[in-house]
Amino acid sequence: MKAAVYHGVLDIGIEDVPEPKIEPGAVIMRVHACGICGSDIHSYQRGPRGGRRDLIPGHEFSGDIVEVGAGITGVKKGDRVVAMSGRACGECYWCKLGEITRCSKLTMVGLGIPGAFAEYVLVPNFSLRLYAAKLPSNLTHEEGATAEPVSVGWHAVTQVQPQKDDSVVVIGAGFIGLAIIQILKSIGVNQVIASGHREARLRLAKESGADLVIDGAKEDVVPIVKEVTGGKGADIVFEVAGTEPAFRQAVQIVRKGGKIDVVGLYGQPFPLSPSAFGGDVSVINCGLRWDLPGAVDLMKKGSVRTKPLISHQFSLSEVKEAFDTANKAPDAVKVIVKI
Repeated sequence: MKAAVYHGVLDIGIEDVPEPKIEPGAVIMRVHACGICGSDIHSYQRGPRGGRRDLIPGHEFSGDIVEVGAGITGVKKGDRVVAMSGRACGECYWCKLGEITRCSKLTMVGLGIPGAFAEYVLVPNFSLRLYAAKLPSNLTHEEGATAEPVSVGWHAVTQVQPQKDDSVVVIGAGFIGLAIIQILKSIGVNQVIASGHREARLRLAKESGADLVIDGAKEDVVPIVKEVTGGKGADIVFEVAGTEPAFRQAVQIVRKGGKIDVVGLYGQPFPLSPSAFGGDVSVINCGLRWDLPGAVDLMKKGSVRTKPLISHQFSLSEVKEAFDTANKAPDAVKVIVKI
């Protein structure tokens, strides 16, 4: 089968690789669409994890089931599905609770085991309970490929339980930030403030329902948030940009007793004194938690609309161009590879 394989830093190409073989507790999917995640771009910029040059990336995908392994129920060949999972040790405290995403030895699809920038992908630990969902007829495969990042946003929101009267700031207007904005408005949060640095994304933030959009490249976010919140600061801040300045900004704008949900992925560590967190601030890491059925339900109902957020589409043979676009194009939001 054809698959995209990392060759090195800023180098990815198409190769012929063996098709996956079915195993118990797994399914094989014929991939139709796969999205490029920020973590994919990190690997593209610096080289894949562990220096591997044979890894097939891709963990935001949808397709049709072509083989069903022993022990799998609820799906059959031909079903349209979205999925995400990985291999866990099966022996640790978290695995015994069924929380495989918390396993310290977890290796995920596209991030250690062969991913979905390929014609076929093996999905281990396939579970319709959390890690997979059937794709409704009113959603395309391209939209289905965005369900995984929507599920990240949905998990982030459910973590902090925002109330309708809360003032909520979303720092970073990439795909997940935009999904979070839509989720917040769908549950009735009255004041949602978004900040970012790219014109195309800021426009989408407004279209996604943000009540106030701040261009962080031109304006100082901190005094603006303080002013519109009556001086107290934001009740909840979602830090989705994954940069040191964005995190420090979150610390400055959250109110005493407020919450910061760290959703962004950081390319480099940075020092930060615990004394920076005054006023009993709670800092929560979004972590790896998927609720794909919940995400697909939001999309099915129209609470989250991802079609407007798909900025570019490429074929598998154009995967190098797709990664370069996601890496550099100022108007890139979600880049999809159709397979």
